[in-house]
Amino acid sequence: MPAELPDEWPLIEKLNAVARHLKATFVGKDDVIDLLIICLVGRENLFLLGPPGTAKSALVRALAQRLQGQTFEYLLTRFTEPGELFGPFDIRRLREGDLVTNTAGMLPEAHLIFLDELLNANSAILNSLLTVLNERVFRRGRDSRPLPALLLVGASNQLPADEALQALFDRFLVRVHCGYVAPD
Repeated sequence: MPAELPDEWPLIEKLNAVARHLKATFVGKDDVIDLLIICLVGRENLFLLGPPGTAKSALVRALAQRLQGQTFEYLLTRFTEPGELFGPFDIRRLREGDLVTNTAGMLPEAHLIFLDELLNANSAILNSLLTVLNERVFRRGRDSRPLPALLLVGASNQLPADEALQALFDRFLVRVHCGYVAPD
């Protein structure tokens, strides 16, 4: 009697096909790709560290293109405001006295979240991301809801030097150095 395939088999095959495609596209990045897939399956946060030009952003974008689902990507700066990540307040509802965020197409609705140059963000953004990273919950005003995020990837060209960034950095269980490909 042949063994039955588990219900998850089509998903496993799709993820393997995605990994094969990425490995064929990005030479010398097999370990990073494997960790991206593992973090996706395990719903863990992944931090990519490496100098410019090491395919950090390109890898995450290519993964997002191959997956079905909502993706949110943002390049953070010290001037980034919460509304740029979480969505603007609904002005009509604000006039009625309700603090409601319009999250359509924003981080709270994404399955894959990519925050590039994460460590450049200001303290207001970094603090608002702590709950997102740790509990996968969006909180703003009285609004609190679980996030559908399967994978959150942060990237940076440098390690955090400021002690204040340590709490955020600790939320990334998997941290990967993404270096240049060897010339051989």
